[in-house]
Amino acid sequence: MKKIYLLSLSLLSAFTMSAQNAQNCSELFISEYVEGWSNNKAIEIFNPTSETIDLSNYALSRWSNGTTVPETTVLEGSVAPSQAFVVGIDKRDPNGESFDAPMWDGWYFYTDSVTGSLDSIYSVDDDLMGKVDLFICPDYNTGPTTMYFNGNDAVTLETLTGDILDVIGKIGEDPGVGWSDESGALWTKDHTLRRKSVVTSGFVYDPTQVYSFDPTLEWDSLPANSFIGLGTHDCNCTLSLEENESSIQMYPNPSSTAQITIKATSAIKSISLYNILGAKVLTQVYNNSTITETIIISPTLKGLYFVEVILEDKDVILQKLLLN
Repeated sequence: MKKIYLLSLSLLSAFTMSAQNAQNCSELFISEYVEGWSNNKAIEIFNPTSETIDLSNYALSRWSNGTTVPETTVLEGSVAPSQAFVVGIDKRDPNGESFDAPMWDGWYFYTDSVTGSLDSIYSVDDDLMGKVDLFICPDYNTGPTTMYFNGNDAVTLETLTGDILDVIGKIGEDPGVGWSDESGALWTKDHTLRRKSVVTSGFVYDPTQVYSFDPTLEWDSLPANSFIGLGTHDCNCTLSLEENESSIQMYPNPSSTAQITIKATSAIKSISLYNILGAKVLTQVYNNSTITETIIISPTLKGLYFVEVILEDKDVILQKLLLN
């Protein structure tokens, strides 16, 4: 289970205002949105409750280019309590080209410059296919085209009775290339969006109410083709359900030095540093990991950053780091 601790009263307040009609910790919601290159498309659904939920009672919909008539796909399978479930576009054919190009599976093939033979290498960071629990929408021409979103399409999670439990984007609005923040930076195009841990429910859509979509309130933005941690999610709903919490100590924080020490409750596999735009600026991988590791950060880096620590037991912890 991924553990992400983002302690921010302002974010909590923003969430309370934007989802004031939501049923906290009582219903499924979208916890991650992957809009990557080509057919790297996936939606992660999180179950914040204490019961296993049958997904055949739910559907995903794509509202293309501001339409009010969606393309809908009923889901399959089930999601256990406090667990995440990943739905991906069904592009698994390694020989697929152009519109049917395969989803990334982490494998790269190349010709060895010395032997001239064909060789391969696998990168777990680039494996989206291996994280998907349910593949849907293989054929664009025979529909439905639910998973063919490209940044300017609203995406919703709903019940079969028509209740929309969560929405990314704004139904009935065509934002152009995609939805952006106040500075004009795109968020829903060529990005992965990860729900903040303080968010405990989806945005319940009411067609009779006017609403706006500000992705900065409930989401963290990661660069295109970011799949690390997909399939696991931390939510404040789970804190009362779990006795043993993975955690880290990071010091000094705030820091005016180039050296940061991180101590965890289990062995550290990797440490990554992201800026506030979601761009990765540093990664350190440990083959012989211990519970305490040190990273060296360039003294030119200043401001707020996010440190992602992946532990040996696969927990993922995200904490803020302020560099002075």
